[in-house]
Amino acid sequence: MKIFVYKSLFIFFLLLILFKLTIGKLISNYEQKIDYFLSEEYTNEIKSKIRNEIKSGIEKERILSSEDATLINKFLNKLKTEISNANK
Repeated sequence: MKIFVYKSLFIFFLLLILFKLTIGKLISNYEQKIDYFLSEEYTNEIKSKIRNEIKSGIEKERILSSEDATLINKFLNKLKTEISNANK
C-alpha cells in the first residue's frame, strides 16, 4: 500500500510539473499580454498615436476623398431620416 501511495504522489507531481511547463506557461504568457494591454503605459501610447494621427489629418488639405465624403453624407442623411421617423 505504501508503494502505491508513493507512486501515486510521484505521478501526481510529474503531471503537475508537466502542466506547469506546457499549459501553465501559455496561460502566464497570455496573462502578461492582457496586463500589458490594460496597463496605463499602453493606453498612453495609444492616445499619443491617436493625437499624432489627428494632427497629421488637420495639416492635410483634404482629409477625405470625394468618394468617402459622399458615402458619409449619405449615411448621415439616412440616420437623420430614421431618427426623424422614430420621433413621429
